Amino acid sequence: MFDHIDMMTVHDVESARRSVAMAPLSKDETFRILAELERLIRERSHMAGVLSTLSPSFTSVRKALNELQRIVS
Repeated sequence: MFDHIDMMTVHDVESARRSVAMAPLSKDETFRILAELERLIRERSHMAGVLSTLSPSFTSVRKALNELQRIVS
C-alpha cells in the first residue's frame, strides 16, 4: 500500500483514506500511520524550536536553515 519504506507521501495518505472508506485498516497499516504521525509531530516540534532561535542576523538565519535541512533529510 505504501510507496516508501520510511515516509508516507500525500498519495499514501489519500490511499489510506480510500481504504478506510471501503473497509477498516489492518493493524499493521494503523501502526504504520501512527508511527508516521509521531515522526511528523516530532519533526514539527524540532523545526519550531529551530525557528524560535531565529534573530535578525543573517548568520543565525543561515544556521537555522541548515538545521531545518538536516531535520527533513
